[in-house]
This record gives sequence, C-alpha cells and structure tokens, in this order.
Amino acid sequence: MQILFHKDFFTESLQDNSLKGQCQSLFDKCREKNIEGWILATSVPEIIQTLQKEKLTNAFKEWLEVLTILPLTGNELRDGLKEANNYEFYLIKQAISGFRLKAVLTAHPERLQANGITAIGCSNFEDDISKFLSPVSSVPLVNVPATHHDLWNDVEDQMAGVVRSGMFILGPKVAELEEQIANYCQTKYAVGVSSGTDALLISLMAAGVGPGDEVITTPFTFFATIGSICRAGALPVLVDIDPVTFNIDPKKLEEKITPKTRAIIPIHLYGQCADMDPILELANSHGISVIEDAAQAIGSEYKFKRAGSLGDYGCFSFFPTKNLGGFGDGGIVTVSKEENYEKLKLLRVHGSKPKYYHKLVGGNFRLDALQAAVLCAKLPRLEKWTKRRRENSENYNRLILENGLADKVQSPQEIFPRHIYNQYVVRVGENRDSIREFLGQNKIGSEVYYPVPLHVQECFQSLGYKEGDFPVSEKAAKETLALPISHEVNLDQQVYVIEKMKQFFS
Repeated sequence: MQILFHKDFFTESLQDNSLKGQCQSLFDKCREKNIEGWILATSVPEIIQTLQKEKLTNAFKEWLEVLTILPLTGNELRDGLKEANNYEFYLIKQAISGFRLKAVLTAHPERLQANGITAIGCSNFEDDISKFLSPVSSVPLVNVPATHHDLWNDVEDQMAGVVRSGMFILGPKVAELEEQIANYCQTKYAVGVSSGTDALLISLMAAGVGPGDEVITTPFTFFATIGSICRAGALPVLVDIDPVTFNIDPKKLEEKITPKTRAIIPIHLYGQCADMDPILELANSHGISVIEDAAQAIGSEYKFKRAGSLGDYGCFSFFPTKNLGGFGDGGIVTVSKEENYEKLKLLRVHGSKPKYYHKLVGGNFRLDALQAAVLCAKLPRLEKWTKRRRENSENYNRLILENGLADKVQSPQEIFPRHIYNQYVVRVGENRDSIREFLGQNKIGSEVYYPVPLHVQECFQSLGYKEGDFPVSEKAAKETLALPISHEVNLDQQVYVIEKMKQFFS
C-alpha cells in the first residue's frame, strides 16, 4: 500500500510520546515494505528546520532511509501558486494522482478530508489502513509503475546526471551500462543498441549474414527474430520446437544445414535457455555463427553460464515490460571476441571510424543515454526481482497442485536452471481462448505468446511454409497462456488467479 506522509506527521506526531508505539510500528512497516511510504520533496526542508529545534533530525534521517522522496515538476509548483486556493493541498492532490497513492498519513486527517483528500491519522492508522486492504479482485499482467517506489530516487538521480551533462548520444553513461551488463552476463564486452530488434539485426550484420545466406531459427518466437533475418537479406530456415521448453529442438537442426547456412538463432523463450551444447557443437563443426536471442532471458543460465555468454553474440531487449526494462526502447549485444566487439561498435554508428569516414555500411543503432541511466538504476535490483519471479513460479506450481488442476493446467518445467520467468506460460488445452476470456471477465491479465506461428504469417508466405509443417509450434500457439508473474505480483493475487482458473474448470 502506497501512502504519502504529510509533514505534520514528523513535526507533530513524531514528537508525541503517546504515539511512540504507533510511529515505531509505521517505521517497521515501511522498512519491511508492507507500506510504501512517500514524502513530498517540498516538505523536507521545513521538517528539518522544525526538528532541528527539538534535536530530532537524526530520527528524521532514519525515516528518509525507508521513505521515497516524491518530486513534483517546476510547472506543477507554478500551477499550484497560480491556480490553487490552497497551495499545499494542490501539491498533495498532484502527488496522489501522479503516483497513484492510496492516502495521506497526517496528524490532522479531518483537515485534508475536508478538501477531498483521502487521509488517515497516526493514532488509528491500523484500522484506517485495513479499510484499504480489501480482497483481491484484479491482477494486471504487468504493472510497471508499481516498481516506482523502489527505484524512483535512483532513476531521478541517474537521469538528472545525463541531462546536466548534455551527453545524450552514447557517452559515459552508456559505457557504464555496457561494462555492468558485460559483467552481469559473464562476457568481456557489451554494446548498447537502440532495441532488442536492432540487437538481432546488427549481430547478423556483424556475422556477415546477407543476401543468399540462410539462418536457422524457429517459427515460435516474436516477429523480430525472423523479421531481422529478412531485413538482413537472408533466408529464414525454420525448425520446430521442443514441446516442454518451447525452445528450438536441437535434434532437428542438422538436417536443415546447407552450404548456405551462415548462422543459427536459438531463442531462450520465456526466460529459459535453449539446450545450447548440441547447438554449439553443431555450429562449430560447420563453421556457423550462433546468435542468442536472449531478449526475454537476461540472467538466465545454462549449466552455470549466463544467457548471452554462450554463442558468438547475445541479443537482449530493454523493452519496459522485460525483467530489466527501460522507460522506452533499448537493447544490448554481449560478445567476448574483440573482433566482434569492434565490428559491432563500428556498425552502430553507420560504419564510421573516424567520424565521417565510413569503412562499411552500418546504421544508427545507438542506445539512448537516458535509457542507459534508467537501466543503471535498475540493474542492481535485478537479482532481487529475479528471485521474486522464481518464488512466484514456485507459488503457482504449488497452487496448481493444491487445487487439483495439474491434469488441466501444465506448469512450465525448469529444465536448465536457472529460468528467470520473463513469462510464466502454462498449457491449458484447446479451451485456452475461453479461459483467457473468463480471466479477463474477472479482471485478470493474461497474454498469448504467440497466437500465430511465424511460418503462417501473411508476410512470410514467400518462404513456402504451410500449416502442418511445424506441428509442435502450432499446438503450442493454440494451448499456451501467460499468467501474471512479475516481481510486483504477490501471493494473494496468485491465489486469486488460480481460484478463478479452478472456478472455470469446475
């Protein structure tokens, strides 16, 4: 529950000995994140000035360790002065609206309530807060703003540094992120690019893939995988998937290799690595590049090696809903061979080195420095978020068994630890669309990844494939459903999801 702490809580309630127990309880709840507490940035100087007289500034500093400081824009401050009868109430309403807060904790709730603001008092906050804790009645598939409390001040600090420096194109912030991602993914280098799609395209270009070449991948993936092969001028050659992992089936690879095969793109779908050893062995024996489509798999592992460190190139997406997402598009390519690293850097800036002297035709594939700043703030939290996703997957697995749904809902299996669950995808049979509609009626978000295999997409008709060519992929497209799994999802919400699924089947 997200609450704004009014300045009078600190200037009055914090000094009231009769409220000492309640204040300590509130502090503990904020520290443990049972309450996500905010404080207006405009209140901080006034609180410090007041508490200095009472020698309570150290107590306030401890509070600032568990609260997030909520900023308002300069225009919001100006508007408050121009348009509002009560400047303070205007700012509070802006904060509640902009950051989706539930209430304001204040020493004088009646004063705020009289101005249309939901407010609770310190003396009876337990009872007041309980009024907001109604049973779960909705679960979004993804709730990006739910993480803002945890990271807002760090993101603000990182982005402000970029804005103040004026270095928006590449520069030190992108270099900082590249070094951190390379370390995280267990590679020597990383090259920030403009999106996960462009990560694939630039990797194909760096691998020398072009017209007349063939690239092997699967039809059960996001459009960008095959789309990038086509944009490079090459021919996609498709292989069906493993029915358990939904990743490329290595046993079906060798028969697809021809003298024209230039690369293989295994997809680490949903956050679990493909079976890489046989793929790499086959690629090495034929002199073929391996480009990992790890857009959904940052931090995933295969035999204790990180996704992105296994092939020649590792391609990641920073789309906002990914486990590590920016505030817009972004991507990165991980490599360990210096020659690949240098070529990627060259291709990223139109093949120019030095400036205005072009050794080859590249593109504008640069990662925005502001996105790098956001990601630098988020990356230190990624392991904690991954741990939470994995715990959520265990909760779902247990709840499915406890509710007698194991014969109707097939949970994902973790074949190669560790799965990072960018998606928690279950098989629910041919009733999938009806189940999804029922969940939607109960305000539960879900998604189908992916409803139409790429070999039967209209734009790929020229490839000559038809329905029935890849039966495992086609069956998965008809039976699979993704349930809410992100680190913002709590156990009560998961219980609600599975209860509704049980209701559907009963």
